[in-house]
Amino acid sequence: MAVTRKQEIWALALWVERTHGDHGDTFIAERLAHFEAAGSPQAVALWEQVANGYSQLAERSQPAD
Repeated sequence: MAVTRKQEIWALALWVERTHGDHGDTFIAERLAHFEAAGSPQAVALWEQVANGYSQLAERSQPAD
């Protein structure tokens, strides 16, 4: 069974959350800056999607008021 792009993005978002915790936003920003400087629009698009997934994970993990 092949991994879909959507699964790849969620896997990366989960990896960032588990590996970098509360500093995940910083890690993702560094990845984005790196790939922007390298002129890699496909990698930038991927990490923008990972950032979106990571923010969704962060929203779900916050306690309700």
